[in-house]
Amino acid sequence: MSTHVNTLPQVRTWRDIQQSIAPKAMSSEGRKRLQVATVKTVAVLFSLCLAGWGVYEGMRTWEQNPMAIKSPVKSAPVKYIDARSDGVLDKSWVTRTLALPKTAGLMELDLYALRNRLLESGQVRTAVLTRKFPETLLVMIEERSPVLRIRTQVGAAPAKDLLVARDGVIYEGVGYEPTLIATLPYLADVPLKLVQGRFQPVDGMEKVADLLSTARANIPALYSGWHVVSLARYALDGEIVVRSKDIKEITFGTRESDFFKQIAQLDLIVETGHVQADHPAVSINLAVGGVQVPVVFEKPEGTAPGEKKNPATRPATPPSTIRAEPQRPSAYFTNIHFPSREF
Repeated sequence: MSTHVNTLPQVRTWRDIQQSIAPKAMSSEGRKRLQVATVKTVAVLFSLCLAGWGVYEGMRTWEQNPMAIKSPVKSAPVKYIDARSDGVLDKSWVTRTLALPKTAGLMELDLYALRNRLLESGQVRTAVLTRKFPETLLVMIEERSPVLRIRTQVGAAPAKDLLVARDGVIYEGVGYEPTLIATLPYLADVPLKLVQGRFQPVDGMEKVADLLSTARANIPALYSGWHVVSLARYALDGEIVVRSKDIKEITFGTRESDFFKQIAQLDLIVETGHVQADHPAVSINLAVGGVQVPVVFEKPEGTAPGEKKNPATRPATPPSTIRAEPQRPSAYFTNIHFPSREF
C-alpha cells in the first residue's frame, strides 16, 4: 500500500529577491545638516571646557593675588577720606597712615591691605573701610585705651615710654593729652617679648585694668598716688603689687571676682592707720582674704639700739604685723556703687 503526501508549494516574499541595486547615497542637504550638528557639538564641548578653565584660574588668582583681578570699570580717583573714631585719632593721622596715591581709584583700593596699615599702630583695635561712591573712602575706627605706661629700650636705642592697653597690647600712642598720660602708673616686673619689631601682649592685664578702674572710681585720692604696678608675683601667686607715694607696697589678690572689697578695706585701713604722721603704714597685704588684713607700720625715729631712751621722746616701735579688722565701710563708701570695668 503506498502513501501519497501532498506538499504545498513554499511561499516566497520580497526579502528573497536578490537586491542587486546599491542603496541610495545621502543627499547634499543631509550632509550639510550632519556637519552643522557636529560643529555645534564640538563648540558646546569647547565652551564648557573654556568656562571650567576660567573658573579655575579665577579662583586660583583670588586666593593667591586678589589685586590681579581688576575692575573693568574705570573709577574716579579718591578725593575725600571720611574718618571717624571713638578715640583721639583724627583724619590727618588716618590720611598719613593710609598714604593713598593721588591717582588711586576708588575701585582699585585694596581695602584689606589698607586696614592692616591702620592696625599696625596697635592703637587701633578694629577698622572698617567702605567705598562710598563716587569718590569717598569711609574709615571707621575703634581705638584701644591706655591703662598703664611701660619703660622700654631696644638695643642701643634710647629708652622710651610706651602704653599698655586692657588686652595687654603695647603701643606708642598718638594724640593723647600729656596730662592724661602723666596720671597712668608704670608697669614693672614683666617679661617683654619682641617679635618682628613688635612687643607681644602682656598677660594678666585684664585683672590689672579691673583693679585700676575700681580704685580710680572709688578712692581717687589714693589712686592718684599710685605710680608703679608690679606683676612679679602674678604668675605664681596671683598677686598684684602697687607702690604708691603714701604706702610703699599694697598687695592685691586676684582670687576674688572683683576688687571692690579689697579697695574698701584699703580705704578703711588708710583712714585709721595714718592718724599719726610719724607712724605710716609701709605694707598692706589685702591678698590674704577675709576681714583681717596684715599691716606693717614703719619704725618711727627713736633712740639707736643700746642708747638710753629719752623719756621726752616717744619710744621706738619695732616693725610688726598688725591685724586691721574693718568693721564698717568708710564714709567714702556710704553710697556703694559698682564701678565700670572700662576706662
